[in-house]
Amino acid sequence: MKFFSIKALSTFFALPLLAALTVNTASAVDQMAAEKWSQDIDAYWKILEEKHIDLYHQLSYKEFEREIKGIKSQLRTLSHEQVIVELMRLTRKVGDGHTTIPLWDQKHHKFPIELKIINDEVLVTGSSNEYSNLIGSELVAINGKPIKSVYALFAEIVPFADNNYSTPVRVAEFMTSAELLRGLGLINAKNSVEFTFKNMEQSFKYHLTATNQNQITQRINFKQNLPFKPYGGVDDNLWYGAADKGKTVYVNFEKYSSMSKMDDMSAELLRFINHYKTQNIIIDLRGNQGGDFFIGLKLAQVLVLANSINWKSGVYVMIDNNTYSAAMSNASQFAQLLNATLVGQPTGSKPNGYQDMWQFSLPNSGLIVTYSKRMYRFKGTEMDAIFPDVAIKLTAEDYMRANDKSLQWVIKDINSRKTQIVAQK
Repeated sequence: MKFFSIKALSTFFALPLLAALTVNTASAVDQMAAEKWSQDIDAYWKILEEKHIDLYHQLSYKEFEREIKGIKSQLRTLSHEQVIVELMRLTRKVGDGHTTIPLWDQKHHKFPIELKIINDEVLVTGSSNEYSNLIGSELVAINGKPIKSVYALFAEIVPFADNNYSTPVRVAEFMTSAELLRGLGLINAKNSVEFTFKNMEQSFKYHLTATNQNQITQRINFKQNLPFKPYGGVDDNLWYGAADKGKTVYVNFEKYSSMSKMDDMSAELLRFINHYKTQNIIIDLRGNQGGDFFIGLKLAQVLVLANSINWKSGVYVMIDNNTYSAAMSNASQFAQLLNATLVGQPTGSKPNGYQDMWQFSLPNSGLIVTYSKRMYRFKGTEMDAIFPDVAIKLTAEDYMRANDKSLQWVIKDINSRKTQIVAQK
């Protein structure tokens, strides 16, 4: 990643909120609201200190105290959105991707586009019917602010960002929030905002309006050309299919289900494998943002009972920057327990770090805060991510055309082994 590298941007863009604000700010909270926020901030610190497994592992107590005092001293000059942004900024500094302000309880107004950041480009990958012509375009500015600067501000506050690989994923998810754009001083109190796009080197502008309704009706489906169709499973996010007369099984593991449902699907899958004498297993963890990794271990526990699998070189796990939390843990575990080859891009989580998330609400605002209860180590050395054994670069063009080079590599590798076996006979 080039200009979206957090480390490269930190020196230039790591400014205090008030220095970064433009004139486009909402009204500051009144005295009563400021007092309630002050109480919430005290509760935020007290509860985090009590419940987090190691709150001061990155910020020292003194540094945390200084941050708290700084926010409280500004309360009468900040809007509601700006207070939330400042708390998000501090929570981000705690230094683990499971201690966050996730905004689950907030009624956000979002603009009618979905974004994905691939390399240097902020791409429109979904939209409402009205703006379907924007899909495939590159977003280059919001309200006249270059997207490079917008990215840097969001990178300091977004939740569930554990490394330089998951940060672009989260920025893309939260960049369409009108409340956060206001809280960062990028737009004014109005929801109608000028967005600048580029397509084929031509720039064009649209005024988009944010609403609290889901406006996304069309989106790019990167997996639309899968050579596997669902044969069994739980739902659209957890299913399995097969090719080559059952000799290769593909498991789409995009979201976690319950343990009982995984147990049922795994048993069904084992019967399928035994019947067709399956030799190759592909487990696709791309886009899986986590859950309970013990549920993923149930899949591994059942798969190891399959004697027909080529346990030397026939198991593959596909990962990407959005393979996060429990999905990252399972990817690491599958590499060990199933001797799987990891294919794709680095994961969005660090293998050694704070996980097992829980939450509480602040007493006045009701703002939800999540925190880490456990420390896990899935690698013997400190690493920023689980890195693939076979690295496949994801490009904007491949994503837009659903050209799945990671899966293509896996299928080619399977076919090459079949060719070698035939040649040896």
